[in-house]
Amino acid sequence: MRWDGFVGNESAKAQLGAAVDSGRLPHALLIEGPRGSGKRTLARLFAKAAVCTAQGQIPCGVCAQCRKADTGHPDITELTGDGSAKSLSVAVIRELREQTAVVPNEATHKVAILADADCMNVQAQNALLKILEEPPPYMLFVLTVQSRTQLLTTVQSRCVCVSLLGVSEQEALSVLSPRFPSLTTEDLAMRIRLFSGCIGAVADSVEEDSFAGTVERIRRIGEALTAVNELELMRATAPLEKDKPLTDAVLGGLRLVLRDALALAAGGQVTVSVAPAEAKRLADSFTQRRLHETLAVLDELIVSRKRNMNQTLLITLLCARLRAATGR
Repeated sequence: MRWDGFVGNESAKAQLGAAVDSGRLPHALLIEGPRGSGKRTLARLFAKAAVCTAQGQIPCGVCAQCRKADTGHPDITELTGDGSAKSLSVAVIRELREQTAVVPNEATHKVAILADADCMNVQAQNALLKILEEPPPYMLFVLTVQSRTQLLTTVQSRCVCVSLLGVSEQEALSVLSPRFPSLTTEDLAMRIRLFSGCIGAVADSVEEDSFAGTVERIRRIGEALTAVNELELMRATAPLEKDKPLTDAVLGGLRLVLRDALALAAGGQVTVSVAPAEAKRLADSFTQRRLHETLAVLDELIVSRKRNMNQTLLITLLCARLRAATGR
């Protein structure tokens, strides 16, 4: 299988490539990974491979079916969740189920991509399960989620799962540097570290001009951790309650700050932090034990966020548990 435009994640590529190259396409593919890790890029590549008519490695990118896949193929359907259960409701899934009964227009396969499938509620997932249990032989499904734990185990069991992670700094730079020539390598590298190698998240931060605001939020939370009054931390984290992408970036960035604070407290140097002044402030304010405990708490909360914990509860726990870990 060809991987044009998709870098890194070699184990995932080996797993999916082996299936495609052997001609044994999974009837249901589940792609999980953090925001911006390339889930939709991979889903579209798989869909293109499924309709490609070339011999040898696919997708070739030049046959008529591949060109249509890039612009709108009649046998490829893409549904996208917007974070609410209504976006991929049971009605939407039932309509999709009716469409699967129609044979392909042009290609050998029909492909349905359900992006952000973790938006589906239990009823919608059960409706989807009925299709996955007995799909037509030509029908392929691709689901993308941040965490498979948001899907019913019965849905998961019908899928081949591929997990994506952020890529290395050099791999990310190879994609982002040509795309954003006005940004320096140092600037891009800092963004790549902040977003844990997730190329899509870095690109969004550039296009939405949100990087400076994210770093400022990390700085404010770092400063609030040392405040005597707990109200400061509540104020600093308040904007996260209704912004999950910002939460992901801030939690990841705060983790880098705490790692650098630990390094400084142990006599080392700042290495990866996007907020070195806050790292020094934390190193000067807390013992190594306190910093270790705070980092452990943050790691647990990051896992909870990946499992789509209720956002209000997450931010409440973030404030309470970070204050407890720092001894404030």
